[in-house]
Amino acid sequence: MEKLFEGFPSLHPLVVHFPIVLLLLALLSQVVAVSYSRYRGELNIVTFVLLLLGTIGAFAAIQTASHISGDADEEAFAVFDTHQRYAWISFWLAGITTVVRFVALRWSKVIWTNYLIVILLISLSVTLFITGHHGARLVYQYGVGPKSNGVLIK
Repeated sequence: MEKLFEGFPSLHPLVVHFPIVLLLLALLSQVVAVSYSRYRGELNIVTFVLLLLGTIGAFAAIQTASHISGDADEEAFAVFDTHQRYAWISFWLAGITTVVRFVALRWSKVIWTNYLIVILLISLSVTLFITGHHGARLVYQYGVGPKSNGVLIK
């Protein structure tokens, strides 16, 4: 697995943006589901599918991230560690929210779960934004990644 992504420094940015969009659309879908009870059942299913695909995609994005080594400075290492930490927090929040959404589909009479899912999705969105901020810092401030100023290995 380590050698698989070594020759593709741009693979992570290509893979990471799709699950971000899916997970943010899940938030939008859930907010609309809470707001309009007429379409709640259908939108809850849409939210579940978006969450499931986004969580799988987030795992793939984490797996394609390279580690910094070599000539990169200590600040870049610290930013990368923070980026990875928030990526894993986002992944676990997405996974937990997916499970809660699935269980809530079975308990269709329990309305409070819809509000819990909105709260979890807002928390997930915040961690996604923090993760993206640190990823952007790595690329634009430290030149790590597709710019290839930092040495990347898996």
